[in-house]
Amino acid sequence: MQETYLRAWTAFEQLRDHDAAFPWLCQILRAVANERRRTHARRQGLLFITELEAAHEELVGSDAPSPLDELLLHLDAAALREALRSIPEEFAEAVELHDVHGLKYREIAQVTSVPIGTVMSRISRGRRLLAGLLAVTREERAQREVAT
Repeated sequence: MQETYLRAWTAFEQLRDHDAAFPWLCQILRAVANERRRTHARRQGLLFITELEAAHEELVGSDAPSPLDELLLHLDAAALREALRSIPEEFAEAVELHDVHGLKYREIAQVTSVPIGTVMSRISRGRRLLAGLLAVTREERAQREVAT
């Protein structure tokens, strides 16, 4: 509410019809709420990505085989697609087109309409996110097994 009143106060000279002050305030309130919702959603997405990247960094430091390599060796296509659905779409798309369907960087760049450098970056980051996700999933599964 404070943000709404602050914005209304700074833009009060834009209000032409003083009888329409309440709808005008409601419009400002709605804009403030939508901005906060979008900001919160972006932060949650970044937090998720940060957690997965941190899990990947732990993985890189260990001698254990990569969970992504294990997944590709042992899981069927449906399980891989399920894991891909858990990471942001632009990364999942690049990884799937390259690692699952075997497209070359140039072909992926044409399909997605992005530069080849972006394709390479998305594949690299997508693989890191997948590896982090799989490490977190494996750890959670192990904790559940210990608890039962």
